[in-house]
Parts: sequence; C-alpha cells; structure tokens
Amino acid sequence: MKSRNLCDLLEQKLDAFNNFLSATMVLKELLESKNDIEKIETFIDERQNCINMIDSIDCQINRIRKEITTLSYKTKERIKTLATIVDDTAAKTVHINKEFETMLQFHHDDIKNQLLKIRHSRDGVKGYVVRNYGGNQPRFLDVTS
Repeated sequence: MKSRNLCDLLEQKLDAFNNFLSATMVLKELLESKNDIEKIETFIDERQNCINMIDSIDCQINRIRKEITTLSYKTKERIKTLATIVDDTAAKTVHINKEFETMLQFHHDDIKNQLLKIRHSRDGVKGYVVRNYGGNQPRFLDVTS
C-alpha cells in the first residue's frame, strides 16, 4: 500500500513540475511581449503554488521512504522509472527557469538604467536653475490682492 502511495506521489510531483514548467514558459512569452502585468502575477502565483506542492510531496515521500522496508521488483522498477522522469523534468525546469531569470535580470537592469537616466536628467535641470539664479529660485507672487 505504501509503495502505491509512493508511485502516486511521484506522479503528482511530475505533474507539479510540468505545471511549473508550463507557467514558466508562459511567463517567458509574456515578458518577451511585455503583455499585461496581471497575467504575469497570475502565473507567478501558479509557479509558487507548484513549488509549495513539490515541497509538500517531497516531505510525504521522505516519510513513506522511511516506513517502507521491502518492495517488489515490479514496484522498484516503476518507482525508478518515475524518479528518472521526474529528475529529467526537474533538470529541464531548472534550465528554463535560469533562462527566465536571466531575462528578468536584463529587464531589471534596463528599468534601473532608465530610472537612473531620469534621475540624472532631473539633477541637470536643478543645476541649470541654481547656476542661472544663484541659488535663489524665482518665486511667483500673486500681487493682485
């Protein structure tokens, strides 16, 4: 019975990795096309849910592994096959996730540079005002009253 639960958990873990992978691919496409931020937030939440699910499944698998003493050959082979598929999917997920993180870092740096440029242009205007008015910025008074 425990071995069946272990196989079920491995299948659930594989599904969670596949969901994480598909959410990452959609995020990557949304980032490239600079689409709606709300959609991006939805897929980031979905990825986080997948991560939480994988962590929960890993805890359950570790608990079951400690309780199982012997397995039949057929069950061992099934578990080995599922574990290999999960490992391959996890490796693919890591690769795609690194690409996504690189894209995000590029966009982060681009936005940071734009903000710095805006800040420096504002500083240039301040320098112009101080230089031309000697630190006494012009004041506009309503003298009609």
